[in-house]
Amino acid sequence: MSIALGVLVAFLWHSPIVEATGVPKLVGFVAFRGLEAALVWGGAWLCVRGWNGGPAPAEG
Repeated sequence: MSIALGVLVAFLWHSPIVEATGVPKLVGFVAFRGLEAALVWGGAWLCVRGWNGGPAPAEG
């Protein structure tokens, strides 16, 4: 749930977050889009890992 909220915040409030940090726009856009991609990638990885039975590999 927290991963979905993180992606939602990063996606919807991307421009205001970049402006609030005071970094150049290109740097901010690249950094926050990278953070958004990491949240999506990490969330997908956690879902697949949970679907496959958790941290221990499945037997057989």
